Amino acid sequence: MKVSVIIVNFNVQYFLEVCLHSVMRALAGIEFEVFVVDNLSKDGSLEMVRKKFPQVRLIANQENVGFGRANNQAYSLCTGEYVLFLNPDTVLPEDFFTKCLAYLDKHPSVGGIGPRLIDGKGQFAPDAKKSFPSLSVALFKGTGINRLFPKSPLFNRYYAVHIGEHQTVEVDALSGCCMMMRQSAIKQAGGAFDEDFFMYFEDGDLCYRIRKAGLTNIYYPDVTVVHYKGESTRKSTLSYVRVFNEAFAIFAKKHYSRQYARLFLLFINLGVALRAVLGAFKTLLKVVRMPLLDVLVLFALLWIIKDYWTQDVKDIKPIPLLSVYATFPVYLLLWLIMLYLNGAYDKPYRAVRVVRGMVVGTVLCLAYLGLLPSSLRYSRAIIVLTGISGIILLPLMYEVLYRVGILKLVHFDALPKKAVIAGTHEQFDQTVSILRKIHYAPDIYGRVAISEEQGNDCVASLDTMKSFLQTAAINEVIFCADKIPYSTILEQMEVCGRKYDYKIHLTNSLSFVGSNSSDTSGDLYIADRRFNIARFSEQRNKRVMDVILSLCLLVFSPVLIWRIERPGQYLRNCFRVLFGQRSWVGYSLLSAELPDLKLSILPPYNILTNYTPSDVAKSLIDEAYATHYHVSHDLSIVWGNRRFLGRKS
Repeated sequence: MKVSVIIVNFNVQYFLEVCLHSVMRALAGIEFEVFVVDNLSKDGSLEMVRKKFPQVRLIANQENVGFGRANNQAYSLCTGEYVLFLNPDTVLPEDFFTKCLAYLDKHPSVGGIGPRLIDGKGQFAPDAKKSFPSLSVALFKGTGINRLFPKSPLFNRYYAVHIGEHQTVEVDALSGCCMMMRQSAIKQAGGAFDEDFFMYFEDGDLCYRIRKAGLTNIYYPDVTVVHYKGESTRKSTLSYVRVFNEAFAIFAKKHYSRQYARLFLLFINLGVALRAVLGAFKTLLKVVRMPLLDVLVLFALLWIIKDYWTQDVKDIKPIPLLSVYATFPVYLLLWLIMLYLNGAYDKPYRAVRVVRGMVVGTVLCLAYLGLLPSSLRYSRAIIVLTGISGIILLPLMYEVLYRVGILKLVHFDALPKKAVIAGTHEQFDQTVSILRKIHYAPDIYGRVAISEEQGNDCVASLDTMKSFLQTAAINEVIFCADKIPYSTILEQMEVCGRKYDYKIHLTNSLSFVGSNSSDTSGDLYIADRRFNIARFSEQRNKRVMDVILSLCLLVFSPVLIWRIERPGQYLRNCFRVLFGQRSWVGYSLLSAELPDLKLSILPPYNILTNYTPSDVAKSLIDEAYATHYHVSHDLSIVWGNRRFLGRKS
């Protein structure tokens, strides 16, 4: 056996499908075996592999055993002269194996080889080549200082920036997303991956042991591979920093002296602490910046309009500070809550949600003012004028901040994008028919010919595609990979550049795989049903409705309890829903095909004492409930089934 390929998968079915398609195409004419080790995926990965790639040897774990251990499971069964450790979110060109194998066969002192990597936008990914951890690496990488100086050999030595992108050279470590190792070298190094590393830097540990065995690791840029997720997938999150630095610590304890390891750990812990503080602040700022701006603007408007109304319009005494203290904080809170509940901060952004939130908030502010003692009241015009001013100024402020680059809004009206499809006539028609079923899919501008026979329906050829993209202001290119070599796709991604988004589509697949940034975990278009209940805004409103309804039912329980079956269970249900253990309305059957919901007290239909729907009918009702969900549906169901609020979930 010449080559053994090992892929560890966890819930990335559609990326895995494209990866395996590219692997099989690149292995043409080579004696091979391919292993996929699945770490308990729930997305249909196993079924997809069994159906579309029956030649793959599948290992289905009953738990997530980690990256290193999963690789070792397959490695123990390998018989290939060379072993390729490959991530499922990669795409190989057709010449990957022929070039890498030729180099390894020619250089017996090489233990491992790794390709040049690009991200989903066609940009060079620096984690293709790395240096072993040192004190400076621990400090600069752990604190994130290396990101401020991406091209500095001093601050960013971990990514070996002193080595050229297109320079074939010996390096300390390769990227575990795609590295081919000589089987004999792995044995000389004492085995494949150390299972003490659950995630991150197990590849560096293996490369270190290969170097200690007297062999070399080669960065080989003659071959380019797409790696969608990249090491930067979650690099700004505290969990990533903690797990990554823990891997660094394991490496230091294993390979460095005790004294050096202690100093190394000190630097790592300092980095974790600093990144934790900065990360928490950044996350908090990202969440509250828009609400905070709204509060500041609305407070300024209230104060200015208050003074203008009392001094310039009515020429009366200023409003007492006691009245200001009793009302202004409540107004701001009511407006902020209504903006939030009306989706002003949801994606995609819609100005109408801001208007709706301000209108409802203003009405509530007026109601609150009317409930106050006469000594604290003042003119309602101040509230009304502030509300009207907020309706005008808040959307205007968002738009200005968006235009200058301070806020990154996804405008509702900005979707969908304009795209072209590179493929044959048949592929174009098939792809367009699938895209029509996808929510927020791009508008198709035309077909890019992949051969000299363009036809009358082509807007460009692959040779002229870059110029056409610029001329027509296209946003995205969809490659139909069945008829286009992956090497050509990778080449076009690099030629056209990062201004555009790229997707790969396979015939008879319902997915379009890509990544619009190396900082994202991969972007997908999937032809599936869109469920309203899966939207964050609807789940939020459902939870708010549950809480408010529970409080109302508890307040009126002395009256309602006599009209409800099982009054004791009714009170327990109120508290279980109030504390988030249950929801008032939910599915009647458990289903893996619908978005997750809490167990519910009531099914999504009206209950009759002498009739129970069949399971088929329940399934259809559940699907309709998830698809067309609105909070008013829950209120209608609760009212219609008010006698049964005491039933067990």
